[in-house]
Amino acid sequence: MAKNKIIAIVAIVIVIIVIGSVIAYEYPRIAPKPAQKYELAVYPGPSGPVNADHILGGCVLAIADTAHLSSAKMAAEEQFMAYMLSPPVQYDCMKATGFIPISSSDISNYHVPDIYSRSNATVTIDYYTSISITDYKAFTQKAISNFEGLYPNIIIKPTDIAATSIVSTVEADVKAASTTPIVMSIDNLDVGILAYGGYLVNLKNVVSEVTPSNVITSIVKLTNDEANIFGGSVPFITQIINTPLVWINYSALKSAGITSMPATYKQMLQDAKILYKKYGRGMVNMQGHGGASTATELYQILVQFGGNPVVFNNTGDIQGMYCLYNLSKYFSPEYKTSYWATYKGLASNKYAVMDYQWPGSVNLTALGMKYNATGSHSIVNISLQALSEGVFIRDPVSWISEWQVIMDSAFVKIIESGTPQNYTTIAHVLSDANAQMYSYLQSHYNNTVAKEYENGYFKPIVV
Repeated sequence: MAKNKIIAIVAIVIVIIVIGSVIAYEYPRIAPKPAQKYELAVYPGPSGPVNADHILGGCVLAIADTAHLSSAKMAAEEQFMAYMLSPPVQYDCMKATGFIPISSSDISNYHVPDIYSRSNATVTIDYYTSISITDYKAFTQKAISNFEGLYPNIIIKPTDIAATSIVSTVEADVKAASTTPIVMSIDNLDVGILAYGGYLVNLKNVVSEVTPSNVITSIVKLTNDEANIFGGSVPFITQIINTPLVWINYSALKSAGITSMPATYKQMLQDAKILYKKYGRGMVNMQGHGGASTATELYQILVQFGGNPVVFNNTGDIQGMYCLYNLSKYFSPEYKTSYWATYKGLASNKYAVMDYQWPGSVNLTALGMKYNATGSHSIVNISLQALSEGVFIRDPVSWISEWQVIMDSAFVKIIESGTPQNYTTIAHVLSDANAQMYSYLQSHYNNTVAKEYENGYFKPIVV
């Protein structure tokens, strides 16, 4: 019996050794491979044949023109604005949200101007912001708490709501002759309804007092241009900025033999063909999901071709859309569902090029990129480089949402439908879009606005 047990134990040991040897031999082949690390990069993006202008996104500060605003209440509102625009607060915002400060002033020695005396009566301000809930918790709540510690006689009642809700709330309060002081941080496109409607205080005489020194040149120009657009009034001041950049899986490009980032759309098309041949699928992605994401990206591309996207069908618009149609043959399958928060596929090589995405929307940690990396290739410096190449904002017209619907429809017909197109058919689709917009303005506004539209009165505000 004991002999049989010894034989059995020896047999088991031999089997274990054999199995272990097989596993050791086969494991490198069958084991899951560790996730590949890719070198990711970002740059301003390709230049169009006419310019390399970048759309300026972000938020602006404004004061609602509520009834009976005393000089004291106005001073309290201006004090809060000066604080929110101060370089230390802007820098904190950048760290928390990725939005770029408007000024390069030294944050260590900056003093917020004293506008509202600490001996004055206590004032309560309603503060509306449309920043994301994540950024609100990471930045806004802390900033307000610090402000109230510095100015105990100014109480801030913050509300984080959608920009459209800010618009309707301010409109209602002004019409009702509310006496409550209201300051808002709102998207620089949505503010247009309030600015054109006359619901905002003219800040022309306080701009120099509430803004820091060393403001980015394009922002200074934009503020100055407001007076030309809004009949001498400066209804808002740029608070934080964001501009879309092109994000690259540089490892994927190098594997395909591409050693430089595409500097023009012509080069991007050539690179897209090379990537397609290398990987067997489209590797260029864009925000094709629809809604504001798609319309905004198209706006920038068409401007770079010399177009006026608002009217849809000038020569630059047609050329830009024709270029995009040719590029779309090499789009990633992901493009139809991609929007302003799409980027993670870059790190898994689902696509090698994310053709324009907002830095403020990108979780750089998720991509393995360091936001505050030093040197010329940091996200901040690349953003500033993009802004130095040319900047514009969309004319913040009150009917921009209808324009987006029509532009999305044109994109679907030209790109997403898969219907073969040429220059002539694309021109026809865009002319139809122009006619739709014109008809909408006639029926929802009046003939004067429609004629102004057709004559190119509404266009990108280039600074």
